[in-house]
Amino acid sequence: MSNKTIEIIKNRVSCRNYSDKKVSLKKALEIAEAGKFAPSGMNRQIANIYLINSKRYVEKLRTLSIKTLGRDCMYGAKTIILVGGPREDRFTPQDCSCVLENMFVAANALKIASCWINQFDELFQNKDGLKVKKSLGIPEDIRIIGSCILGYPKDGAFPEPKARKEDFIKVL
Repeated sequence: MSNKTIEIIKNRVSCRNYSDKKVSLKKALEIAEAGKFAPSGMNRQIANIYLINSKRYVEKLRTLSIKTLGRDCMYGAKTIILVGGPREDRFTPQDCSCVLENMFVAANALKIASCWINQFDELFQNKDGLKVKKSLGIPEDIRIIGSCILGYPKDGAFPEPKARKEDFIKVL
């Protein structure tokens, strides 16, 4: 017997080529909402979710990426969800990673493509990046652990899941 949730998890893949079709705010909020229900260390819920859906702010991030990295690290996506937490908190990476994973699974369940992008904290470290971070209302002491970019595959088809290595699971 197959389990729908497990199938959604097994079939989730990263998309790195997005069409111009934008994810509706309603669906993006539903995906962000799923992130709120991720586990967190001691249930402190220290993660912050920044849903960026306006063309103006998405383009600010895209321009920063191109200027700093020489490429669009968002692969043309029109919706970006940044996830971060207190820079000095030891649970920030783990808590934020759980939030991101919930959002990737939720996106796949809604038939929306996604990809984890790691570069934003690095992008926010220079003068231009700090300016963009401030314009987004993200406090300086928040470390962006990753982002969930959202959209629809450019060619309309989701990439196929890649095979997993045979010895991934060790039973002791």
